[in-house]
Amino acid sequence: MRESLICIGKIGEKGYYFEDTGIQIFSYEELCYYMSQHMICYIHTLPGEDLLAYIRDELDLDKLSKQLSKLLDPEKDQMKYFAALFREGHYFNEDEIRDILDEYRGLMNAPVYLQKKWMGDLLTSSGRASRAIRYYQEALGQKEIKEEEVGRLYHNMGVAAAKLFRFENAKINFIKAYQYTGEESSLFYYYCIMALTDGIEAAGEELKTFEDSDFLLDAFEEQFAAFEEDFAYSAMAEKYRKIVFLDENGKPEEALAKKQRLVSALKKDFRKEIDI
Repeated sequence: MRESLICIGKIGEKGYYFEDTGIQIFSYEELCYYMSQHMICYIHTLPGEDLLAYIRDELDLDKLSKQLSKLLDPEKDQMKYFAALFREGHYFNEDEIRDILDEYRGLMNAPVYLQKKWMGDLLTSSGRASRAIRYYQEALGQKEIKEEEVGRLYHNMGVAAAKLFRFENAKINFIKAYQYTGEESSLFYYYCIMALTDGIEAAGEELKTFEDSDFLLDAFEEQFAAFEEDFAYSAMAEKYRKIVFLDENGKPEEALAKKQRLVSALKKDFRKEIDI
């Protein structure tokens, strides 16, 4: 996990991998922190037997594993499962545990469309765009959904589609989001996709078909230029410049090797996005 946690219990020789988010944990403390941040994943189900085996075999918490095993029964109160998990090693104090469980109760009692939206948001931020889109589509199919949430769902689905390079779908979603909410952020994302695929001039011409385009165009061009500048100083851009430099200075084999490593890394990250 990216966050730094103080671990006083045993560190597992092997990690436990959470498929939904792609995060791996190695200790009881990391497990507690992970669960507290991802309770939305467990409003309809609980972690499986494989996690209990990990707790028993890798973390030497046999008593906790047995206790949690008794609470896996679907007829049991799911709150008791997490209360037992969080209280075992005193990683959280009682007030923190109460707050986490209150939040969990709120997640479980929320409308279905919000539950699915939140799960989609989590998957999008975790690099699981294809899965996220499925949840957004399921949320849009719920009857009780509010109109403003429809727009937010289309916007977030546009973000997920863009992460998959499905730019036409992304543009459609951003336009639908703008039609429902009128929020400039959705129109700006649409402008960015147009600028990337068709060029700045075409994006500007397209923007003129919307109201207040004269005011928005200058702002959008400035924001897009800032994004371009940020990318120019990114690690990815630096790697690309290095490849170009080597290729142009008589080292094509070294350039090719670096290019292959870069492409391999990009493919590895992209596989997670398209995994359903």
